Amino acid sequence: MAKWRQFIAGGVAIAALAIGLHSLVFRGPALNNRDADPADTYPEPGLTLRDVTLEQPDEQGQLLWRVKGEEVTYSSDQQVAFITRPDGDLFQDGEVIYVVTADTGEVRENGSVILLRGNIVATGVKNGSILRGNEMEWRPQEDVLIMREQITGTHPQLRATANEARVFNRENRMELEGDVVANTVVADPKTDPWIKLQAQELTWFWAEERIDSAQPLRVEQFKQDTITDVVTGQRGSVDLADQLVTLREQVAMQMLEMPLNMTSEALDWQVDQEKVTVNQPLTLIHPENRVRVTARQGRMNLAEQQIYLSDEVVAVGEQNQSRLTSDRMNWNVATQTIVAEGQVNYRQVNPIVNLNGSRVTGRLDDQTIVVDGGRVVTEIVPN
Repeated sequence: MAKWRQFIAGGVAIAALAIGLHSLVFRGPALNNRDADPADTYPEPGLTLRDVTLEQPDEQGQLLWRVKGEEVTYSSDQQVAFITRPDGDLFQDGEVIYVVTADTGEVRENGSVILLRGNIVATGVKNGSILRGNEMEWRPQEDVLIMREQITGTHPQLRATANEARVFNRENRMELEGDVVANTVVADPKTDPWIKLQAQELTWFWAEERIDSAQPLRVEQFKQDTITDVVTGQRGSVDLADQLVTLREQVAMQMLEMPLNMTSEALDWQVDQEKVTVNQPLTLIHPENRVRVTARQGRMNLAEQQIYLSDEVVAVGEQNQSRLTSDRMNWNVATQTIVAEGQVNYRQVNPIVNLNGSRVTGRLDDQTIVVDGGRVVTEIVPN
């Protein structure tokens, strides 16, 4: 068992044993044995101490943690110190990085592990985060703080809940796992737009203001506390500084205000500018007007409800079995008008119409089509 560097007891000694920690300080009146060297003094077997502070330095003498408790007792094998109402500081490179409080705590593995339980609050001194949960583990030599059970976290960038959080302070990284829900922080959620993230795993780099997910990710945008847009993908990232959402693999987007649905394999969404860029083949469906449009790539201006499509554009109207193909197409979703350019062909079944030209304007939902520049062929089949 390691020797105490200092041993100063305050309060009443009750029944317990000592634990061999690398360094231990109990603040309060000194023990009566004034002739003993504190460096050679061990807590006596059967001793419990009240109003005490425990400290643990590393091999260079820099503190790893300091915890004050209302009472400290020891396991019979002298391997665990039990702390009542712990209130302490967690250090890195000699500086406090977290201030923690809890209902109970334990010191294990010769001071290399701190466990806290019940109503835990961990406040980040430098990163500005506040973590709350019911179980916490601090492993300073591994630079990891682990929080479990009913976790909530707040930060100037983000508010989050999860089943578990791992904080790697040197790397400015937090890993959230299990039913993760994270909301961006705005001045007034009832008036300012904000986004909500849902996933089983999220990794947050707070210094870079970036969130990554290698698992399926759902992103919702709220305006005036109402969902306006929903996008999902098998993996993605969010740049909080630039408000850029990037999703990949099996991407689906619901634009609830239009309404319009989009699917693709890739999407870049500039949330604050309300612009979406899709550089992979995409499919757009307007469920109310039963219009389906595909293209090799496209751009969307959500604020103006304008969609710009290019490369092998195909628009199909289910109501009259119409089909339009073109090189490029602008689609005003609000007015349901289109402008198609390039090699344009329009066909419909009832009545049978076949139009070819370099430019077509009109509406797919009510068969109002005007062709400019080219040959027009109209076929009418009697009943």
